[in-house]
Amino acid sequence: MTLVRTVAVAALLVGVALASPARGDDGRSVSPYAATPDSVVAAMLAMADVGPRDLVVDLGSGDGRLVIGAAARGARALGVDIDASLVALARRNAAHDGLADRARFVEQDLFDTDLSEATVVTIYLLPSIMGRIADKLRAELKPGARIVTHDFPLPGWRIERVHAFDVPEKRDYTFNERATVYLYTVPGRRS
Repeated sequence: MTLVRTVAVAALLVGVALASPARGDDGRSVSPYAATPDSVVAAMLAMADVGPRDLVVDLGSGDGRLVIGAAARGARALGVDIDASLVALARRNAAHDGLADRARFVEQDLFDTDLSEATVVTIYLLPSIMGRIADKLRAELKPGARIVTHDFPLPGWRIERVHAFDVPEKRDYTFNERATVYLYTVPGRRS
């Protein structure tokens, strides 16, 4: 990567991090909207081995593509986003695909979302918030639940598997064609 490109990426990430703190001035914003490319959606769902017995929760669900993809694999799925227009778009997308009965979307702060029944949680949010999310997952998920993150790992968690691959369409908003998907499994509780 050239020095100019490295500086541009660093400036973009710093700008995004400064513009999108864990909780913004409105007390709600966590991350700017960036659509997860379809190839990454497929990789995340495959890595978590999502199927009909799963309840998938996507934190920061945007246009709903991960939730709709999980529903297409037979899972019940819930998308959580604080942006009302994205929730409305996701609902329209699910209805268009005939999956509105399995893909549900709520306008809600992800930190107010009960994850205790989730068997899979998917996440594509900024690294600045991943520590708080890691704590929430640790407190609420049952042993055996799977977590899949896109690009940013969960601090303090043991990574079970990593899959990195080229995704040319990411260059449009990250200046990087590489996607990295991380899989975690919630360990059994210590007595």
